[in-house]
Amino acid sequence: MKRILAIIFVIIMYMDNVALAKFGNYEVHFLGVGQSDCILIKTDDKNYLIDTGAAYYTKRIIRYLDLNQVKSIDGIILTHYHDDHYEGIIKIAQSRKVCKVYLPDHRNYIQNIMSDKLNKMGVDVEYIKRGWEIKNYGCVLKAIGPVRESKTVENNNSIVLQGKVNGLQYVFAGDCERSEEEDILKTGELKKCDVLKVPHHGLNTSTTNRFLDRVEPRVAIITSDGVGTPDKRVENRLINKGAIVWRIDNQGNIVIKNDILYCSKNYTSIRLK
Repeated sequence: MKRILAIIFVIIMYMDNVALAKFGNYEVHFLGVGQSDCILIKTDDKNYLIDTGAAYYTKRIIRYLDLNQVKSIDGIILTHYHDDHYEGIIKIAQSRKVCKVYLPDHRNYIQNIMSDKLNKMGVDVEYIKRGWEIKNYGCVLKAIGPVRESKTVENNNSIVLQGKVNGLQYVFAGDCERSEEEDILKTGELKKCDVLKVPHHGLNTSTTNRFLDRVEPRVAIITSDGVGTPDKRVENRLINKGAIVWRIDNQGNIVIKNDILYCSKNYTSIRLK
């Protein structure tokens, strides 16, 4: 039965691809890499990664990129300097052409080591902060946080990205915690979104009611392992706000292709437009 469902899922994906190819294809992939982050954004002619996962998952990420015919990466955006977000970057850059890496613009020893290695590999490095934007036809992302640098909590230095991919509004919240959420709320820049990458793997350090009242996500995706994450209180807050909650430990790889939400474990699909 599972094999039949898998075949049907592949056929649906293929038919959707053929039907929409002439209008352009946009995909956002939340990779099943446990309690770490790696997000692939594919447009007609560009490929971007947001974070590169923990070292344990690097081979899986490279294999996934190969299967999805990602031969080069136009930009890798690292949200902050914790190993579950950056460890895969060097081996990924060794596995295929990477045009540019965007690093958070606050200095620490990890940034220095990473910059040196990438420069020696011939990879261009740019330091980014709030206000930075990336614009491509059908894909516009802007860094709306961090508003200020934290000297004590690296999570609160997370680059928080907001923007549209193929008309759907996204917030990629990194590992930002309550204080960074509050700072961003005070700027007035945070908007209602269709899809929220839930901060900090669904731990109760983040995703306050005030934050959710502003973003009102239709879909909330949690990069969790099902062991230490997510916190049930966070999951309940999201459900109580009316969000569809998908977790990578339950759903596996989660893909939004054009305007359809898919998952790899039970082959469920939901149309978002």
